[in-house]
Amino acid sequence: MNPIKDKNGRAITFDYAKAFSGLTRSELNLLISIIQNDYNHFISSDIEVTIPSTKELIVFYEYWKSKLEELKYRDNFTYTLSVVKNRESSPTILAKVKWPYKLNGRVTKSKYTSVHICSVSKYFKDKESVDLKNTTLIYDAENKIWEYLNRVSPIELMKVTGEIYTL
Repeated sequence: MNPIKDKNGRAITFDYAKAFSGLTRSELNLLISIIQNDYNHFISSDIEVTIPSTKELIVFYEYWKSKLEELKYRDNFTYTLSVVKNRESSPTILAKVKWPYKLNGRVTKSKYTSVHICSVSKYFKDKESVDLKNTTLIYDAENKIWEYLNRVSPIELMKVTGEIYTL
């Protein structure tokens, strides 16, 4: 596919690999805003597009529309924390994360995935003293969930050429 240019001649490549290699949680909002800006330019009438087929344009449009939704959800995922008693080890804190996107390259039947956060003893004296609203626990849990999701569901993006790449 030829480069997509806006009315100022700026190429819109949708290639963010160099700018965001090793993406962190704090950089995700910046990535979303840049993609949203490029996407808005792409769907506006202010661009010059040379495409081989209408089908490729529709696939590209739909891909980025859904990818923006995924990235926004990744920035503010839904989860619940719970204490799980194990027979052979001490109780652990587990996060049940709502994740309707691909895990390990495929969409699973379950809408939720479980993420091991830590042993109860890391933050609390015993199971009865557990406070799942503890701010340190929540901060650590969200970071563990972020790391887990990036490992099993890395951020995949598409260049205007149709090439898929991972951040």
